Amino acid sequence: MLLCIMAIGTSKLHEMLRKGKLLNEAVAWHNAFSPKTKTEVLDLVRQEQLMKKGIDGTGQVIGYYSRLTSLINPKKKFNSPFTLFDTGDFYRSMYVRVLQNAIIIEADTQKMEEQSWFTDKILTLTDENLAILQIKVRESYIKQFKTLLGLH
Repeated sequence: MLLCIMAIGTSKLHEMLRKGKLLNEAVAWHNAFSPKTKTEVLDLVRQEQLMKKGIDGTGQVIGYYSRLTSLINPKKKFNSPFTLFDTGDFYRSMYVRVLQNAIIIEADTQKMEEQSWFTDKILTLTDENLAILQIKVRESYIKQFKTLLGLH
């Protein structure tokens, strides 16, 4: 008769379950926003929304350059969407703040706040860019969990 005795809690499965208890969604969320990821979020707003399309987070064009503006600054073509890039100060002032279950994109908007076209949606992600961010966060979660469980 063969007797197999295995100590409870010493198997590979038990070890993985113990490690699984260490998984913390708040920590995984925070870790998902590395400096690189924060820069990628800002680039979604700066490059994909503002520079390329001149849109806010709702997908609406912020405004169009007038003929006079294009005469003063030839880089701003008449009737093309605002990019909000003049000196670059606004773009450089942008940063991502990570909260417990959300992110907030902030910037120095003081010079723009009195403009009729200004909206707080300028610093939000479009649905398309939010979907891109969700994929990045999901990939980060998976990588973190695999590393913690020793499955990498």
